[in-house]
Amino acid sequence: MRCRRDCTDRRDGTPAANLSGYRPVTRPMEKIHSESGEVLIKVSPLINYSKFGLRSNPDTVAQPLHVKSTEHSVEKQTELSPLHDFMGKLRQPEVLENLKEYVRWQAQWREGYAADAVTFEQALENAPQHAPVSINLDVTTACNYRCDHCVDMDILNKNINYEHESLKDSLTQLVENGLRSVIIIGGGEPTAYKGFEDVVRHLKAMDVQIGVVTNGSMMRKIEAVADVLQKKDWVRLSLDSGTNETFRAMHKPGSKKCTLEWICEHIPPIKRLNPELMIGFSYIIVWKDCETNDTGIIENVDEMVTAARLAKQHRFDYISYKPFLTRSELNNAEIVGIEKQQEHVASTMTKIRNAISEAQKLEDENFAVVESTNLRVLENGTYMNYSQQPHNCHMQYFRQVVSPLGIFNCPVYRHVPQALLGGKHGYATPDSFQATQRNTLRLIETFDATEECKDVTCLYNHANWFIEDLINHPEKLDQLDSSFDRADYFL
Repeated sequence: MRCRRDCTDRRDGTPAANLSGYRPVTRPMEKIHSESGEVLIKVSPLINYSKFGLRSNPDTVAQPLHVKSTEHSVEKQTELSPLHDFMGKLRQPEVLENLKEYVRWQAQWREGYAADAVTFEQALENAPQHAPVSINLDVTTACNYRCDHCVDMDILNKNINYEHESLKDSLTQLVENGLRSVIIIGGGEPTAYKGFEDVVRHLKAMDVQIGVVTNGSMMRKIEAVADVLQKKDWVRLSLDSGTNETFRAMHKPGSKKCTLEWICEHIPPIKRLNPELMIGFSYIIVWKDCETNDTGIIENVDEMVTAARLAKQHRFDYISYKPFLTRSELNNAEIVGIEKQQEHVASTMTKIRNAISEAQKLEDENFAVVESTNLRVLENGTYMNYSQQPHNCHMQYFRQVVSPLGIFNCPVYRHVPQALLGGKHGYATPDSFQATQRNTLRLIETFDATEECKDVTCLYNHANWFIEDLINHPEKLDQLDSSFDRADYFL
């Protein structure tokens, strides 16, 4: 690890590493506006210089985060499921060269910085020009539920919208530059977006893998696109209950006809239309004393097995169990918040383990019970290992969130100002694509994941450390062979 260096130690007196090209004392606060021009949400500058303890001279800049980086074991966590083996996915033949180009560029930039030979803005001139491999696409902030456990409650129904054709232009630009998969998810409820079907068909016409996360209230819209969805595409319903009573109490749907069983009844017709489409039942486990949005959450541990039976009965391909998440009071990150329930964590984990074991008895060739990695590491006590992040989060180069609120570096920081990469149409044109891509590389050097994500059980932890090791030892690229092509580009 290099020691701290003076920010004006170049022979010509210029800053050692001008990460942004902007003077932090004069850069104005950026804003996101509604279509009518009303200011809806203020966001911090893309580069927050204040956190680096700069000197009073406005011409000085912070040292890049990679200077702080330390060595770390890159041994793969044993709890990672194939779904979350992101390094395996990035080593697939179709995207391996993207990974190698990024690693080589980072290694060259760091070498140039160490030799006082290049500024960051100069390094950007030779940066790779790739889109993220995968994005989370929030097509709307509108939602017809009022879920008591929603971590995005404060951004719902804000009447902040895309220009639909500009959204499609963004997707086209992304695909032309390497985008391989899109998870259409929240913000709000994606099927509430009037252009939902058009977006799905637009993406499938470009051979993009699609996942859809829905609350299930408008399954007719899923049925309407079932004809274009393929074997590697999937739909996941957020249901979190085993009875109508608990479902309605937790989710508070706007329509009285919307019950758990009513939603499940829509699955068999869709499976008849498209038997290859993977459809999942998502179950967020809520235990005693869980809180978010300053309110207690309805417990559902006792309905885990009932939900599994219901899922199998209605031809879901799997049920997936995940732990409850809340938002950090420090930086609004999504975290597994168990500190307030420490006194009964052991008994809760025992109850969850017993329920999963009972649910697994329902498994057969057509139905699976899936434990999320977050749940596994919470249960076995290794979750803190996933919160030890490198200073640089490299995965934000390969996976991002595109939202009506803007483009953000991680699903954990959806709508969080310090994670902003660009405006909602930041990928719509070649020029805006390049600007957003460069902002991504800037944020990789200034968003300190070691600090910002210290409470996050990060599923990208292993991938980030693996990439960091490759950058520190680029000669390893010669031995980095492609993995088998699993045709799975969801990150």
